[in-house]
Amino acid sequence: MGLFSKFEDKMEDAFDNAAEKMFDVPISPVQIAKKAEKQMKRERMVGAGKQYAPTLYTVLVNPDDDERFFGYYPTLAGETETYLATKAADAGLITDGAPLVRFIVDNDLRRGKFEVIAEIVAAPIVEQLRKEEYERYGIPLPQAKASAAGQAPAQQKQPLWQGEPAPAAPVGKAPIDTSQARLIDMATNQTFLLLDDKPSITVGRDTTNDIIVNDINASRQHAELRLEPQGFWSITDLKSTNGTFVNGCEISACALSDGDSITIGLSNYVFRFA
Repeated sequence: MGLFSKFEDKMEDAFDNAAEKMFDVPISPVQIAKKAEKQMKRERMVGAGKQYAPTLYTVLVNPDDDERFFGYYPTLAGETETYLATKAADAGLITDGAPLVRFIVDNDLRRGKFEVIAEIVAAPIVEQLRKEEYERYGIPLPQAKASAAGQAPAQQKQPLWQGEPAPAAPVGKAPIDTSQARLIDMATNQTFLLLDDKPSITVGRDTTNDIIVNDINASRQHAELRLEPQGFWSITDLKSTNGTFVNGCEISACALSDGDSITIGLSNYVFRFA
């Protein structure tokens, strides 16, 4: 039995108890999955020689249909997410974390009609939306989906405090030179040197930035890296659309430590002292 046949059987089982309430609604779980898969392939993005699949799938439904389906959203969303992840892998598409399927009411849709919007969204944002969806359903968030696939739960970054000291060197080792650092693109391994003769480095999609991010999810002026007078490097979000994340935690500004991961749009970097 193929993947779609198994999916279809599971969805039929999940909705058997609701048949009497929903027999006159032409929306079916299989139709939703098929349309989501179609949108996944249509909205895929090519970058750095790789193809990326959308991770956020918003299903727009009529208010009456929303009332009928609401209690079955967790099952429907979970099975559709598994189906999409498998289809993306089969097609050689890369996903930035596990996909999320959510349902939102659209008052302009007629009863029995639905639309699917597929978007490429940074994994930390998807996980925050996932948390909100589970809170909406009143069920606990599974630990496996509490962070991006294959990643440990995000560490909380402390805010940037005025006068924060530079990191101390391990006992018996030479002091860490924090005046020079580097930012490494984790996808291409390209290294950007951050030098003390240019203490302010801008990062974003616009070509006027010091570090140009070839990512439609990055803002034109996304973030700024700065060598502070106290001797440590900081990163500040420049009111970007999708936010700036350090170790999976969204920040407005914070000090950077050696080995910190930075997410800008769908692009991931690691911060290192040179």
